[in-house]
Amino acid sequence: MRRRNDKDFEVIVKRRKKSGHEESHSGAWKVAFADFTMAMMALFMVLWVITPQNPKQTAAAEQITNPLVDGGAGVFDGNSKTPLEMPGVPVQPDNINEPNKTDPQEEHKEANKAEPVKYSSPAELKALAELMQAMALELDAQANVEVQVVPQGLRILIKDDQQRFMFERGSVQLHPHFTTLLQRLAGVLAKVGNKLIISGHTDSVPYKTVQGYNNWNLSGDRALRARNVMVESGLTPASVLQVAAQADVMPLRPDAPEDGANRRIEILLLTIKAEGLYRELFGEQQARVDYSGEKAELVLPHSLEQ
Repeated sequence: MRRRNDKDFEVIVKRRKKSGHEESHSGAWKVAFADFTMAMMALFMVLWVITPQNPKQTAAAEQITNPLVDGGAGVFDGNSKTPLEMPGVPVQPDNINEPNKTDPQEEHKEANKAEPVKYSSPAELKALAELMQAMALELDAQANVEVQVVPQGLRILIKDDQQRFMFERGSVQLHPHFTTLLQRLAGVLAKVGNKLIISGHTDSVPYKTVQGYNNWNLSGDRALRARNVMVESGLTPASVLQVAAQADVMPLRPDAPEDGANRRIEILLLTIKAEGLYRELFGEQQARVDYSGEKAELVLPHSLEQ
């Protein structure tokens, strides 16, 4: 409202409208707060669902089928096995009879603990020979491995080729290629229950480096080196009955004793019958008579006494 006084001054009067008491306590803010709470809950649910689960947790499978569980720090910790009964949410019961999942490495260790298989028949030995040939093919060592089925068992020859020598000349230092070959061969033989004889062979070229050290020493040291590499790679030490030095007395090429083809390591896998003959030859498996000035006494091995 405007009016003028006597001195021609204009006076402006403003009147403010007072709000009602009920309007300051309206419920509009509650709707906004409910919308905000619902949005935050939806965000948490989405983040929880897309989070990768840890496969080592025993409750991982339950988390997928029954994500709403109670206990622990809250419904999102995934450690509880008690389902929350919520209306409209299907809850699947735990499968108590489900077998426990084992670590693949533990299964592999258990498989290695299986009882070794003993090979006797020619058909079984032939199958084992084919397995070794396949292993040689995988390692590009076809020229270095020769496997033969013989009456005494399985004869495995490991030898040089045109490009690679198994050992350095006059030495027991193994070529890396043959080290890998022996390691893989040990993995195969570790699952076999038959006993082994490992022998070293040289050519007839005399050893001249060290006085008193000759091809007999060299062949024996090389055979022992091969045995040690295989034992370090998993072969049971008790699997080896003998490590023999053959020098140049058993050449593959008798017409050319100085030929490098005679240098080799031989592994003889014995049949059960051949192992028995070996034990009779070197062990206490035969009955004998001990003579003295007073009497003759019959001595029986422990197996016959029983």
